Amino acid sequence: MGPLALIAAYLLAALIGGHVPVNRDWQPAADGVVIYITDNGWHTGLILPTRAADVDLGRVFQASDLPDPSKAGGWLVFGWGDREFYLNTPTWADLRPATALSAFIGSGETLLHVDHLQHPNQVYASRAIRLSREEYQRLIHALLKTPKFDRAGNLQSMQGYGSEDVFYPAYGRYNMFRTCNVWTRDILAEAGIRVGLWTPFSGGVMHWFE
Repeated sequence: MGPLALIAAYLLAALIGGHVPVNRDWQPAADGVVIYITDNGWHTGLILPTRAADVDLGRVFQASDLPDPSKAGGWLVFGWGDREFYLNTPTWADLRPATALSAFIGSGETLLHVDHLQHPNQVYASRAIRLSREEYQRLIHALLKTPKFDRAGNLQSMQGYGSEDVFYPAYGRYNMFRTCNVWTRDILAEAGIRVGLWTPFSGGVMHWFE
């Protein structure tokens, strides 16, 4: 199979995988916790309340990790990705073909990126969904499998892009099959939320939340 055929097969699999549902019977909760799914056209992530449903994420992802702790607010944005891509591409203008190709083929290390927000509308396009208390707690359980905790149960932070964000070393290997959007999908799926079977592109995640 030639390169063009491989690309076509990959795109077709992504299209099909993004439209085959898991947790088919899920419906938004009538009462519970509102979260947001973000999308900048390429990269998806999750916006979660700092405190909700007996979960205090501020105790895990601490304001003191920020260059300016006063920037911490009531919401946190979570995204996962290739370490070198994150560190070398603070904006899309900084994107280099070699960096993108390296991430696509497969990285050695990954990071969890966490932004602290006063309000979720500070972020690029997002869609709100309401989870039950139990679904939200399952989502948090899934999320907390990503960052690498030390033996004392703490996280080692790394400088982010500005005063409101920070990186943490994470588990997992980024590649064309396990992208940031697959990570978002996996967190949602583990919580019991309806989403696509395989979602390497952001559209495969976001179309479930029209």
